[in-house]
Amino acid sequence: MVGLVGGYAAAYALDPEPTTQGASTPVTAQSPSVPVDPIPTGNAQPSVPGLQTDLPMREGRMGSNRFRLVHPVPRGWAKIYSAPDEVKWKQAGNPDNTYLLRIEQVQSLNDTIDEVLTDRIDELRDEEERLTVLERTANTLEFTYVSEGFLRHGFLTWLDLRGTGFAEVEIAVTGREVDARGAQQLINRVAAGMRQT
Repeated sequence: MVGLVGGYAAAYALDPEPTTQGASTPVTAQSPSVPVDPIPTGNAQPSVPGLQTDLPMREGRMGSNRFRLVHPVPRGWAKIYSAPDEVKWKQAGNPDNTYLLRIEQVQSLNDTIDEVLTDRIDELRDEEERLTVLERTANTLEFTYVSEGFLRHGFLTWLDLRGTGFAEVEIAVTGREVDARGAQQLINRVAAGMRQT
């Protein structure tokens, strides 16, 4: 027992006082239990300028005999997909992953705008990576998500053109972060000029 106490006393006497090196700071974890990747900051197709505002417009058409639509579309944009109830427009010559205008007739769903909007948010959460809803109004949605390692910015608007109480038209403009200002103005102009013939 004496040897044990003596050994402890000797070790205590010979061990120098612990020293500090300034104020304490957090230590970066080597392998956090929940890794968090930063939101990407670059734009896909950086050689393509951002979507401009105040684009010159022309008239576009879509729909069937029962429900035909006339709407504004930027001059120089080409129809890249067309079906009786949906059309997609893109600036001619632009590569993928820049910006796109999509118009779809959704009246066959027989859902209110609020129902369609809520369902669309659920679909986006299931389909897109790192979805963030930036703003939701009674008939619009602004959001961001990550696709192929790049941040994308989207806008959606729903219209009830005939006052049926149901969503009849869905308008979407998606693009890169650099396109957001032009995309927001474009969707507002298309929605304001949409009419049934």
